[in-house]
Amino acid sequence: MHIDPGDFTPEALAAFAPKCSACNMSEVTIVGIDEIYPHRQDLRQREDGSTPYYWLCVCGAYCGAHRDTLKPFGTPADAPTRQARMDAHAAFDPLWRRKMAKEGISQTKARGKGYKWLAAQLEMDPKLCHIGEMSAVDARRVVQVCRNLRAAT
Repeated sequence: MHIDPGDFTPEALAAFAPKCSACNMSEVTIVGIDEIYPHRQDLRQREDGSTPYYWLCVCGAYCGAHRDTLKPFGTPADAPTRQARMDAHAAFDPLWRRKMAKEGISQTKARGKGYKWLAAQLEMDPKLCHIGEMSAVDARRVVQVCRNLRAAT
């Protein structure tokens, strides 16, 4: 079964709509892929047949929505912040994936341990340490912390 925004009342969607990280406004709405990537026919449907949705702010910032719940992946962000977050994931994700393989632990446990480590490195509250909610500055710090770890090992 695939989730559709039409399955929710406006009040239900508003209950988990994110606040925009680019302009701090709450005028964020759920939109289909055509609003974000009108030129990308290849993204219209996922392999499982579901349709991608995004949370879009009036300022143009956006973030993806989970396929099964429509909850946001993070906070809507502008292009430089989205790129910094992608770079942060590219640096951080291989670290927790290696831990998962090396220790034979679940993805959830490995990622949780990774984020706990990352929070300590960044001197952040672990409850607030999530790449999808970071500023571009903090996301770039993630890249540097991960590079430093790789250089030390």
